[in-house]
Amino acid sequence: MAQQQERGCLPCTNCFVTVPQDKYYAVESFGKFSHMLKPGLSFAGPDCCGCCVNFRSVTSRVDQLVVSVHTKTKDNVFVVASVAVQQSVLPEKAVDAMYKLTDVHAQIDSYVADVVRSCVPHMTLDEAFEKKDDVSSAVQQRLTVEMGLYGFQIHKALVTEMVPNAEVVQSMNE
Repeated sequence: MAQQQERGCLPCTNCFVTVPQDKYYAVESFGKFSHMLKPGLSFAGPDCCGCCVNFRSVTSRVDQLVVSVHTKTKDNVFVVASVAVQQSVLPEKAVDAMYKLTDVHAQIDSYVADVVRSCVPHMTLDEAFEKKDDVSSAVQQRLTVEMGLYGFQIHKALVTEMVPNAEVVQSMNE
């Protein structure tokens, strides 16, 4: 979900740019945000040698991030919870998504770790496996509120795996 610097479609100038269907483009004039462009061929403004007008883009596609969180259960078993978070940029808040956060994935990592570490320690190992959906819901609710402020929509947050430490797995198999 990283933003990228883009170039115009003519050499030595950024007057015209072809915006792909799956991206949002912001036009910057002398480093200041000017406006957003729609997909297709667009005129961005007068430019001299590519130094007056610049472009910044972010994808409109759904992106998935898998976060691994180490935590401890109520019965003192260490587990690694893997949470898959699917997010995308809200079209009406694309400017916020480009200019408000530097590292979207680090922010999502922090929120997921916070929620998982506040839920799982109140559960036994068996309860943690049984209530993965409750943890997923808690993560999704928190991310939807917090990341919405930065222009992101959370589609789903799923606890895909809950792996206890090796000694516990070995004793369960005996």
